[in-house]
Amino acid sequence: MSDPTITVVALLVTGYLLMAAEIFVIPGFGVAGIGGFICLGVGCYLAYEHFGPAYGALTIVLVMASVTAVLLWIPKSRFGRDVVHSSTLADAYAAETDLAPGQKGVTESDLRPAGFARFGELRQSVVTEGEFIATDSKIVITQVQGSRIVVELA
Repeated sequence: MSDPTITVVALLVTGYLLMAAEIFVIPGFGVAGIGGFICLGVGCYLAYEHFGPAYGALTIVLVMASVTAVLLWIPKSRFGRDVVHSSTLADAYAAETDLAPGQKGVTESDLRPAGFARFGELRQSVVTEGEFIATDSKIVITQVQGSRIVVELA
């Protein structure tokens, strides 16, 4: 292999390794991820510069396709399912729609004025109008406003 080939391959491999380290070892979008993108970009540029437009364009297409494929594959992998948050807002509101004013429950924590209460099998975050309610007190729902559930002593 010639000197430009070694340089291009080394930059591309370093870019992929830095991006892998960012994804699997160092969480967040930091120095390793930015460094990986820079190495991939410089490797593509040097491939275009030293090997001509045909191989340069091929390198760019292959790098973009591989990065896109990995970014689409990771959330579907076993590792990705553990890391990527998959619940939706619809799931969050599904439990809230079952509660209505007049329902009775028991506090699981002190309400000062916010805390937790249990309504049957459902544990829910609740608030009062400002008064303190102790743990294990019987309460009743007075208002349901989206995700805000207002309660008072029963």
